[in-house]
Amino acid sequence: MAISFHAHKELSAFHDPMQEGKLISRETEIRLDPLTGESSRILFDPGAPFMPSDYSEVGISTSGSKCPFCSENVWKATPAYPEQLVNDGKLTNGEAILFPNLFPYAKHNGVVRMTEQHYVPLEQFSEQVIYDSLRTAHTYLQKVIDADRKTDHLSINWNYLPPSGGSILHPHLHVLASEKPTNYDQKAIMYSERYYNQFGTSFYADLLDTEKQLQQRWIGRKGSMNWLHAYAPKSHYDFIGLFEHMPAIVQLQEQDWRDLASSMLSFFSLFKKIGVASFNMMIILPKKANAAYPAHIRIVPRLTLGALGTSDMNVFTFLHGEYLSLKTPERTAKEAAAFF
Repeated sequence: MAISFHAHKELSAFHDPMQEGKLISRETEIRLDPLTGESSRILFDPGAPFMPSDYSEVGISTSGSKCPFCSENVWKATPAYPEQLVNDGKLTNGEAILFPNLFPYAKHNGVVRMTEQHYVPLEQFSEQVIYDSLRTAHTYLQKVIDADRKTDHLSINWNYLPPSGGSILHPHLHVLASEKPTNYDQKAIMYSERYYNQFGTSFYADLLDTEKQLQQRWIGRKGSMNWLHAYAPKSHYDFIGLFEHMPAIVQLQEQDWRDLASSMLSFFSLFKKIGVASFNMMIILPKKANAAYPAHIRIVPRLTLGALGTSDMNVFTFLHGEYLSLKTPERTAKEAAAFF
């Protein structure tokens, strides 16, 4: 096992007008991702609470005839697949309906309309709705890889509410299968294989064992799902999910998806407590069993800051490629553990 955690601390000194001009120093901690070496900066937290936006009124004004995903429109306003890929053009499971994205991000891009309800506050999601949606996405990806052997890079993605980049309020997933990896996928595959070739073990398995032993960023377990907080987070919060058996997509079973759906409800309870209403979720699903690079999940809550509704991402994130966090991972992990 060769997991190591590296950080560099810098102090900034100045006279603080909020403390009658007293000379103070504040710390910035620069942490390196234990897999890729990418840096994240842990900033001084002024302690202002996060205030989630309420989309109830927007939900009313954008529902029904104005929403292509509402039940009165979804069958006629959304595209359909060729019969040779999906019988009847769309996949269904409970309230979940999957159809092609009109403006695809990849060669294969399915959209899962998750539920009939147009606006769903986090506390109103049910485990069944999340499970049905994930299983529908899984079924679609299996059909794609059976029909198209060139698509090796698979993922299930969730942008929830506008702060996450969600352009339609109605809950939905993006399901991608592409011939080319995303930047995240490409970098993670490269470093994971390098780690495996050097040490003969999986980075992800070693990370899980290390975090369980350290009990610093370990959160807990739900069935086959293990959860921890990233050491060098990609935002103010960054939760990593690892299946106990480190699977590829073909090895995932019904119970795995139920455990993930149950985990999401626990996170939603946490989000309500910390004042977060929006998030991005990414499920990376290797096509074939790969000891170096198993399926894994990342969940990053999204929020706006202050009275102006300022984005939580800025020039450092997008141009410098440097992630910023006001929250200390170790403290967040302990807070999250109470919900697992």
